[in-house]
Formats: sequence, C-alpha cells, structure tokens
Amino acid sequence: MYNASRDREYLAERPTAALKGPFMRVHNITFRLASYCGLLLTTAVTSLPTEWAQADDVKRIVTAEKAKSISAAMESSLEGLPKLYQSVSKSIVRVEMSDNLNKTGVIVSSDGHILVGNGVGSDDNVKVHLSDGRTVNATATGWSGEWRLVVLKINEEGPWPAIPLGSTKNLKAGEPCLVIGYSPRGDTKFDSSPTARFGFIDRSVPTRWFTTTCFPGFFEAAAVVGMDGRLLGIDSYYAGNQSYETAVDVFAANRDDLFAGKNLDWVRYPPNPDSIYHVGAGDHPEMLRVMKRKTDDVLGTAKPPEQMSDSQLSEVKQIAKNTTVRLVSKDRLSFDGKSYDRWSGVIVSEDGYILTCAHTEHLPGEQFTVRLSDGRDADAVALGTNPISDIGLVKITTPGSWPFAEIAESSTLKRGDPLVVAGYPALNPKGEGLTERTPQIDATAVRDFSYLFWSPEVHSSFIRFQGGMSGGGVFNRYGRYVAIFGGATHTRSEVAKVQWDDLKQIRSIDTATGMPHPLGTRFVAPSKAVAQSVVELLVDSKLVSIGTIVDADGWILTKASVLDGKVSCRLSDQSVVVAEKRTASQEHDLALLKIDVGGLSAAEFSDKVPPSIARALCAVGPGQILKPGIVSIETRAIPPEPRWKGDATEDTKDGAMISRSTDLNTVVTKLQHDDILVSINGHSTPNVATLTQVLKKELAGYCTGDLVSVAIRRKLAPMNVLTTLPPATGVVNWMMHEHDTPRRSGFTAVFDTDIELLQREAGCPVIDVEGRIRGIAIVSRGRNETQRGPTSVLPSHIVSRVTKQLMAEANSK
Repeated sequence: MYNASRDREYLAERPTAALKGPFMRVHNITFRLASYCGLLLTTAVTSLPTEWAQADDVKRIVTAEKAKSISAAMESSLEGLPKLYQSVSKSIVRVEMSDNLNKTGVIVSSDGHILVGNGVGSDDNVKVHLSDGRTVNATATGWSGEWRLVVLKINEEGPWPAIPLGSTKNLKAGEPCLVIGYSPRGDTKFDSSPTARFGFIDRSVPTRWFTTTCFPGFFEAAAVVGMDGRLLGIDSYYAGNQSYETAVDVFAANRDDLFAGKNLDWVRYPPNPDSIYHVGAGDHPEMLRVMKRKTDDVLGTAKPPEQMSDSQLSEVKQIAKNTTVRLVSKDRLSFDGKSYDRWSGVIVSEDGYILTCAHTEHLPGEQFTVRLSDGRDADAVALGTNPISDIGLVKITTPGSWPFAEIAESSTLKRGDPLVVAGYPALNPKGEGLTERTPQIDATAVRDFSYLFWSPEVHSSFIRFQGGMSGGGVFNRYGRYVAIFGGATHTRSEVAKVQWDDLKQIRSIDTATGMPHPLGTRFVAPSKAVAQSVVELLVDSKLVSIGTIVDADGWILTKASVLDGKVSCRLSDQSVVVAEKRTASQEHDLALLKIDVGGLSAAEFSDKVPPSIARALCAVGPGQILKPGIVSIETRAIPPEPRWKGDATEDTKDGAMISRSTDLNTVVTKLQHDDILVSINGHSTPNVATLTQVLKKELAGYCTGDLVSVAIRRKLAPMNVLTTLPPATGVVNWMMHEHDTPRRSGFTAVFDTDIELLQREAGCPVIDVEGRIRGIAIVSRGRNETQRGPTSVLPSHIVSRVTKQLMAEANSK
C-alpha cells in the first residue's frame, strides 16, 4: 500500500532525493495497462508479441511496391463494397444524447449491447436509432476512461443485429477498411442510414490502436470494419490532425466486465484504499455510476486550497525544473514548417526514461534532442505511444546519469491539495522556436468535478499555459511526479505505471502514410476529357470555386453563393478574364457566368440515375487534379438548416446593432459585432422588431449561406456588403464549421461522398470510372482547411436540367 507519510518523511529528510533515488517506488501497486476509456487485461499486455515492434517500414516510407500493393487491395475491394455496406450498416446505430450530441454505436451482441467510442458511462437512458427505422432506449453499462469506450444495453429484448468481431493482432498498414458512422448533414440533422467512407489503415499498433486515412466528423465516433465485415475498432480520440481508433481487441478482452457494468479504470488500476474515491463507495466501487455521487454530498463542502510553505514550494519547483525537459524532434517540423516540433517531458528514471504526452502525433522511432535546464543536450528516441490515453515514453540514448522525478500515486490527492506544474512553451510571440533552458513553472491546486468517480484524469485549477508545455509534469507537495501535464486536465501517473512495460518494448510501428489516394490512377484516363472543361473562379482576385464550361461560347456553371464580389475566370492557359454573372438558381445554388472567350471545350452531363452507395467517383479539378472517393449517402433531400431570426441584436439610438453575444457566429459573414443594420435586400431594418419581421417575411425563401445585400454603418461609416447572414443561434457550434461552404443545406436532391474537397474546390465536376459526369460538387465540408469531407454532389440530371433553364433565361434577356 502506498504510504504518504513515508513520502513526507523521505522528502523532508532529503529534499533532493527524488532526483537521485531509484527509478520509482511502486508500493505494491500492480502494473496493468491503462488509458482513457478502454481496457486490456494484464495477460493481453504481458503477452504482446515482439514481432510487431519491428515494423518492416522503420523509416515510414511507402515504397513504390507497397503503394502498388495498397492500390491493388483497394481496387479489388471496390466491387464488394456496396454489399459490405448493406451488411454491416444494420449493426451501426445512432445514439442520441443531450444537447443534440449524437454518436455512432455498434451493436456487438444479439442481446443488444452497443459499443460507443469516446464516452463515459452514466445512468441516463438514451435513444438509439437503427437504420431500419426503429428507435429504442438503452442504458449505459460498463465503460473505460483508459481507452475511451462505453457500452450501452438496449432495454428491449432482442435478438439484435450484432456485427461479428474481428481482431487487429495481424492488422497491417495498407489494409482497406470501411469507416461507417453517423455524421450531421448540412441542416444539422441526421440521415437514417450511416455514412460510408473507404480508406485504408495507415498506422497500426496491433490489439491496441490504429488510424485510417478517413476523417470522421467531430464526436461521430465512427466504426471501422474490415473487408470481411468484422469490426476492427471504433474512433475514440481526436488530436492534432488525426483520429485514433481503439482496437476491437480491447473490448473483446474486457467484454465480461463491460457487460457487467463495471468501471474498468477501477478494475485495472484501482485508487489507493485511503483515497477519497473509496469514501462511501461500498463493497463494489467498480460498479458505481459516473453520475451517482455528488462530490459535495460525499466529501462535504470544499475548503479553500491548501498552500505549501515558501521553502517547500521552492524545493518542489527545483525538482520540477531539474527533471522537466524540452523534447525537440529531429524528424518533424512544427505546424509553421520552419522550426522542429517541440514539446515537454519529465525524466522519471536515472537511466533516462521520459514520460510525455502523445497528442503531439510522434511515433515510435522518432529521434529527439532532449534539452535539460542544466544546459546539457542529449539524444533520445520515442518508444511506445498511446494517443487514446495521451501518453508516450521516450528513452535518452546518450550515456549518462540523469536527474529524475520519482513517480507517486495521484489517487491520494485530495481536492485543494497544492500542485506544481512545469513545461516548456514552444514558441515566442513572434512564432519562433524557443530555446530557453528554464521551464514555465506554476503553483496550482487539485480541482474536483461535481461528481466523484475514478477516471484516468487529474484536474487542476486553471493556469495560463502555452503550446509546447504539454507532456510536462505535475508534481505533488513532496516533489513526486503524479501526472502528465495537459493544461487543466492531466493523465494520472497510475496510467503511466500500468502501461509502462507495454510502451517500453515498442521500437517501431507499421505505417503507410503520405501516399496519394490509391484510387487516383483509376481515373487518370477517364478524366482527361472532362479536365478540359474545368476552370477556376476568382472573386476580388481570390480563388473561391471551380467552374464547369457548359457551352463552347464561354458559358460557365459554378456555385452561386460564393460569388460575393468582382468575378474573374482563370483558364487552363493561366490567363485571367472577366466573368459576368448572368443568372442563377437559388434553389440549387448554381450560377451561370459568361466570359468573352470562345472555342472552349464544353462538358456533357450524364443522364444516368444518381450513383448508388459505395460506388467509386472522382472530383476533377484544374490541371486534372483528381480527388477520388465513394458515394457515402445516396441521393436524398437536405432541408434548410435553421435560419437566423435576428437574435443577438439590440436596439440603439442608431438602429438595430449586432451585439457582442458569443451565441452569434459572424465568422463566415462580412458582418461584425457592433455593426448597425440599416437594411437587408433593400428592406429597412430600423429596429430589432422590424429586423425580425424582415427576416421572417421578406426573406422567407432565404437559405443559410445565400448571399444578401446588407446596408450597414460601421463606426458611423455607411457601407454596403454582399454577404451571407449568420447561422442560427443556439445550434451546437461543432455543427457549424467555418470551414464548410456557407450554403450547405436547402437542397431538394444531393448525394454525399467521402471526396475530400477544399472549400475553394466546390463547383467542380464529379465523374464515374467511365468518365461520365455524375454531378457537380455543391457543398464542401470539413474539420479544418485540409481535413475534408463529406462533399455533397448535385446529381447530373438536375444539373443538366437547370443548366438548360439558366441558358434559356440568360439568352432571353
């Protein structure tokens, strides 16, 4: 049992002993594998085969031979993809939670157990929507914070369509996979069927975690299925530019405990018997629900945080300074592309093992320079990383004896207990890489949550931290290392202890990153003719969309709602000519432009019915840029998303003013807070009441994202802007990405694809494998500027009909 008084005496007698003593005192705590929300049995950890640690692509370079093999595997899987989707989609459900937050679930037993990623169990009943139209209720059973998993149980009797379980024991990077889940549409609602994405495994740590080339939406928690129809894992964590999947093996190894309703964090690395988590916990604390016990009811009203004496604080800060190091990658540049990526870690053994975070996206085998506060530099290499639980292990390879912090339990901490946190900020205010030898060190205290339950995280009071400090240390009042620094939420030392042996043995992992889309070569020949009909559209000299030539005499079709300024067209020879908008279809967000150039190559649109689920398609851009993908959702209507009703405005002596409310998102508009709204589309808006009526009656047909003419006064200066209006207030912000094309709903018929298009690539033609244009990409969505999808496509039969109507209208003027 951990003895806090022994720690206290030890440090009081020898305040620097934590820098010189043995690697760590485990105090009879069993080592088990831990991580936030997901679990592995001890046997699963200790029996990890050594073969996978020696990956065949140590340098992480996809050779031409491997790329060819991946492409062949993807190609051969295409034919069976529709049938695979139809088979597994029966087991994929939408779990409806509070605040319009929906996640994907996977039925994993015929009795109705559902596996959900990135969740923690609660007592609340939730609604579960099946793809066959049924809606049932379910209750949370077991969960794991370690691997970010929760299991629900459908309340009604089965049998239920359970997916067969696979294994990642022999999973290799490059193997094709189907990523399937429920992602919100442009109207913030959900389809009855799950969204399909086709990709391949690009990082694999067998039986633990892996990544794919697909990008599920925020909070979607999509499932990953192999080509044999078996579940491989579930999306459970997102960090940096990558989603991470917890391997199905984690669930399979702990199925009985999860089905029994246990908190696996308690099962695998229980808190100290003398900790606050045992107070009033009863004989089966592992069965306590997350929302069961209010902290104040169990422990009483919180007292003011305790303070360390000046001398004690000084000693702890010195330990933090000596043992916290800056890790500088030798292999990867930071986001600015100029300096090498850098973050923090803490030396926890005399022979140079360093604990750090994993959301920095480094992988085993990456080389580092370790910079100590005493002026020394050392070489080091990354060992195992576990992004799901945000923990990584690094080993100094330079010979020597190193100052280290001794690891102690975090479970003995009480709310209000003093802490010291340390880490190295990465960049200065100018964005330049810092080389300071002294870490930022702050005093803080343990902070509790409303409910008392055991999880992999320690929470502290807020301190002003900076990027690069992640991975640093959290130290208790005795200078012992108790957690990996993560801002205000830190990964417990218990997780480090239980995963230590697993992380230590890893030297490399199997990867297949950085290669072009494997299906691209399939579309090279079919796209040649169509590429001749593609141009770029610029507004005020900025690229905003792609246009498709629909008549040789200079008629071009593109997305209408992006044309909010002076329009020009860049042709294939890079010449730029003025473009005039002649007419538009608000219903379909299409505009017909005219340029004074003839002899162009006009596109022809297919009269075929829209493509069915999982069929291969490709967006064609200028210069024959190809963006392949598959049909993710078949053609259906996407109704208009909620409209702005004039909320977050206030009456002033000057008129209706946009207030500074955080509920109103003006990022995708040309409007600003404090603007006075004078009129919209010529309709006067002298006050909020009139503004509300204008939006309701005069703009009844407006779809969020459409362009309107707004007269405003900004800092007393009058001006007119052609802009979209803000989206509705009260809509969950994660559904309203600024990286989506502003108009993304209100379509009578579109199908979705997993094609990854940038915002400025909307409007391009989408072809099938025979080179036929099957539609125009009308909506581009994504997490950020580079992680894109889904892309909504207006079917070719609609495009063809609307084009003829617009041409007739334009020629009649």
